[in-house]
Amino acid sequence: MRLGLFMMPLHPSYRAIADCYDRDIDQLVLADKLGFDEAWLGEHFTEKWENAPSPDLLIAKALALTERIRFGTGVTLLAMHEPVYLAHRVAMLDHLARGRFNWGIGLGGIPTDMALMGLDPAEARGRAAEALTSASATSRSTAATRRAARVPTRCWPTTRCRASPRAPMATP
Repeated sequence: MRLGLFMMPLHPSYRAIADCYDRDIDQLVLADKLGFDEAWLGEHFTEKWENAPSPDLLIAKALALTERIRFGTGVTLLAMHEPVYLAHRVAMLDHLARGRFNWGIGLGGIPTDMALMGLDPAEARGRAAEALTSASATSRSTAATRRAARVPTRCWPTTRCRASPRAPMATP
């Protein structure tokens, strides 16, 4: 039998946020020692008990403290991120993980998260599709095109955009 876990994570409001993240890391290290195969970490920005705005940062730390467990985002809320920047972060984490990273993606649906980002829920699906398209294009880049290619991107209302170089992806 294969074992996995999903962490929302739940953080009581009476506990210091840093202590909550330390407990999350301790749970992930313990799961690795107990033989769990995978752990998935959720992402939310505005939930009082689920303050996990950057599961990729927790995953990066957990990778350094574990030996075999795979980690995944459960899920990256695509509509909440600038596409090119997200593609670069995911590519870097994938390299750091050396085969122990799964990228879970989703739209997101907490109205307060969307409001924080200035996102009209009617536009969320289109923004998510744009982020996924950008990440897919980045992952297909080759060493030759990485050196010279510039990837155009449209500006989101909350960002200042310019053309961006493709992420430093290795091609198999």
